[in-house]
Amino acid sequence: MTALSVATLTLDGGDLREVIVRVSALTGGRGLVAVDPEGASYPELRDRVYAGITNSGLTWPDRNIIISVAPLGQWSVPPGTDLAVAAAVLTAAGHLRFTALSETMFFGEVGLDGAVRPVPETLALVAAAAERGYHTVVVPAANARQAMLVPGVRVIALNALSDLLNWATTGVEPALPDPSEDRARATDGPAEAGPAQLPASISPAGFALEVAAAGRHHLGVTAAPQLPVTVIGDYVRSLMPDLDDRQAVEVSALHAAAGHPVDALVRRPPLQSPGTATSVASMIGGRRPGLVSLAHRGVLLLHDAPDFAPEVLHALRQPLERRIVQVARARGTSTFPADAQLIATSRPCPCSTAHSRGDGCSAPARRRYRNQLHPISDRLDIAVTVEPAASGESCARDSTATVAARVAAVREAAAERWAKEGFSTNTEVSNDVLRRPRFRIPASATDGLRRMVETGQLSTRGYGRVLRLAWTVSDLRGAGHPDRDAVDTAVELYRPRRHTI
Repeated sequence: MTALSVATLTLDGGDLREVIVRVSALTGGRGLVAVDPEGASYPELRDRVYAGITNSGLTWPDRNIIISVAPLGQWSVPPGTDLAVAAAVLTAAGHLRFTALSETMFFGEVGLDGAVRPVPETLALVAAAAERGYHTVVVPAANARQAMLVPGVRVIALNALSDLLNWATTGVEPALPDPSEDRARATDGPAEAGPAQLPASISPAGFALEVAAAGRHHLGVTAAPQLPVTVIGDYVRSLMPDLDDRQAVEVSALHAAAGHPVDALVRRPPLQSPGTATSVASMIGGRRPGLVSLAHRGVLLLHDAPDFAPEVLHALRQPLERRIVQVARARGTSTFPADAQLIATSRPCPCSTAHSRGDGCSAPARRRYRNQLHPISDRLDIAVTVEPAASGESCARDSTATVAARVAAVREAAAERWAKEGFSTNTEVSNDVLRRPRFRIPASATDGLRRMVETGQLSTRGYGRVLRLAWTVSDLRGAGHPDRDAVDTAVELYRPRRHTI
């Protein structure tokens, strides 16, 4: 009897699962059985693998081969594990040497004709395999470009099972795509836009936007409809530093899993700007990442946020607080990262023609309109109101490049300060950490905050948000620790502040 095992990985709605494939070959007879450890049969897996092997021109040995796949629970065998199963069966049948399975992970679906078909989650799976110490991965040729994006991994790309046999027996690796072709396509494509510039009409709110970008604080902007607030998302995104290797692989894997073409790592923080008709399913996702996950490590811009359906805004509360999305499904729970920075814009009133100086809609109408933001209002760290002025005056701001350099310096300082606590930006820091002696802001600087909490002007949640803002303000000023002035500035940012331009 021949017995062997091989490990592979699969993504079930964003949840990474390790799958162990065990194969036993018994002399006598010619058959194939696929079961789980409890004895449940998986005929679809058996048929896919059997047809793929026999239609590749390989002879089936005079052996009964038993496949055991675990753990599965109540979910069926995903097609992406086919290649690992086929490799184990071919080894047990004597077509491959056992060393072909050593320290190698296999990802791919096997067609009935023996073709190796692509798997949308390949990039995430290869990245996870690399984290587990696997240095060689075998993937479908259609996913080779994605797999090659993961540093330190040797990629074997297959079009069919026959390619697997050829590589395992001769050592000749199938040809991989030429990376220079990707660079040529990128060069020949449309030029990437330069850094977004903040329009003069919005420039008085520039400091609030800079603080938001530096600390990754959620931002609410109320502005008259004639002001170009849609550019705020582009501007805040242009202030953010590039993603590092780990973040770039993580973001790229999400976009690949959503079905987007990914031939190069996503280095710039993404920007998602969904329309007001967006559904909960599109925003949150299900078996595939939704828009809030596609904005992971970047910006989620909700223009005219009060016009979004209430259920969509309610659905955003969890990802904004926990930085993940969890969706309950019939066969389990889908979990995706969703660490997106929210920018929610709104008008002073629902009529879209007036500003907040008294004309336009009635007070009850304005109140009802503002209340439509209630599901996410307590998740916003900064609130700023921008109004037009009759004089048309505006204030000058530093260039985008200058502001981006300050933002990068603050991000670096914050990452170094919070590294031992497991955080990288000021907005992530927990209240428990902020209360530690090393990071506690002096009572002389926070006594006004405490009075605001005692008198009901500020909630306990708001107290923590103001402290995080104070750290960002202090970092932008180059101070080592927030003082009273930084806390007062943070209060002004947290509570709606009106800029006239």
